[in-house]
Amino acid sequence: MVDEQVLGLRISTGIPGLDLVAGGGLPRGRATMVAGTSGSGKTVLGLQFLWAGAQALGEPGVLVTFEERPEDLFANVARFGWDLAALAADGGLAVVDATPEEGVVEAGAFDFGGLLARIEHALRVTGGRRLLVDAIDAVFSQFSDVSAVRRELQTVIRRLRGHDVTSLITAERIEEYGSVARHAVEEFVADNVIILRNALDQKHRRRSVEVLKLRGFGHNKGEYPFVIAPGRGIEVVPVSAIEIDRPASWERISLGNAELDAMCGGGVYRDSLLLVSGPTGTGKSLLGIQFLIAGVSAGERAILFSFEENPTQIIRNAASWGIDLERASREGNLSIVSRFAERMGLEDLLVAIQADVERHQPQRVIIDSLTALEHSASPRAFRDLVVGIGAFLKARGVGAMLITTPMELMAAGTVSGAELSTMSDAIIMLRYVEVGGELRRAVIVLKVRGTAHDRRLHEYEITDEGMHVLAPIRGVIGMLGGSARTDHPAGLDQSGP
Repeated sequence: MVDEQVLGLRISTGIPGLDLVAGGGLPRGRATMVAGTSGSGKTVLGLQFLWAGAQALGEPGVLVTFEERPEDLFANVARFGWDLAALAADGGLAVVDATPEEGVVEAGAFDFGGLLARIEHALRVTGGRRLLVDAIDAVFSQFSDVSAVRRELQTVIRRLRGHDVTSLITAERIEEYGSVARHAVEEFVADNVIILRNALDQKHRRRSVEVLKLRGFGHNKGEYPFVIAPGRGIEVVPVSAIEIDRPASWERISLGNAELDAMCGGGVYRDSLLLVSGPTGTGKSLLGIQFLIAGVSAGERAILFSFEENPTQIIRNAASWGIDLERASREGNLSIVSRFAERMGLEDLLVAIQADVERHQPQRVIIDSLTALEHSASPRAFRDLVVGIGAFLKARGVGAMLITTPMELMAAGTVSGAELSTMSDAIIMLRYVEVGGELRRAVIVLKVRGTAHDRRLHEYEITDEGMHVLAPIRGVIGMLGGSARTDHPAGLDQSGP
């Protein structure tokens, strides 16, 4: 496929993730409507488009504001580290203030000819390549002849195309799902339409972006979550649009348990997503810690993301099994990141996880546990998180263990969520089995993609030295269905391999 950006047909927005959703950036020299309800991030996106263009891509810009004073806009985005006032002073940004004078009411036709002249002058002075027209619908609230305003705006946009300037035009919507803009202006002024949403999803607001149309250009369909991050601005999380083109690894890595390695056919591949599922008390966290420390002992870097325990608890628990996580953490090879799921939306959490991984550059990652996140979000938000984590780590060749906890103590053989089981390269199930009135623990390797593996149930023990896998279990049936029973009077038999 020909790269349209190389041919100069598209430009980068400079907004992380948005170019991928748009299929390679915005069409050069075209006007794009950015519509959204109040608080959805329209102005932030537009100003980030100008700031990134001038700072990172060397493309000066022009800001036209119809609603807020320029100084107020500059102050609002200063928290992201964008000094737009300094950019304007240095010639990288020109401002056309079209906000109404205080107390002025409609007294005739709006002077679109004068507005156009001011914009064209600003483009010539700065050599502007980018244009933001913010809150264009504010013009409609000032004048009663909506049709005339539409015609004049269409003339302005048509004239601006002759300057080879790429424009963003923001407009407000009344509702999250409905007509594109309040005054149906998109058909008159824009070639392309981007929708921003800030819908209430259970307890959290969930921001998303949708490229509704890019006239004459391909793009990814559907909604993609985004966050407005302190110090960075908008970051789109294009979870399902990420393409994984990294070559698959042939290297095997240890799980930190020789018996489990053997059950998996000699360990798992370096870039595997390993799902570990088991009820509370079955040793999932122990297995995760053994996986981490095996990597650290081999000279690798690792991160443990915990959503249920703080770092001191994790270090203390590991010490009870003879594992010194404190030393690994002190030496910088291990990072323990503890967050509670209720404190942020899952999109924000995904971006934070990605930032931690990029900063620490680990070869191994543990997520303990996904169940804590699943209970605090809608199914859709949870799916986006899981797909986003999986795609992100896969693209970097990171070995990851994802831990889940079934609700039932004597759980059946399912794992949480279809997206988890299908994305996973390997699945290990830890279960309780009741035999002769005694509760025992059993493990089975349900799946190891691309390799033969042991398909038998094995009993295991947890001692002061960690997890020890024993011989295969014979004479017990129905364990994975949640109703284990012996198939002969002798009960649990471990007499042979």
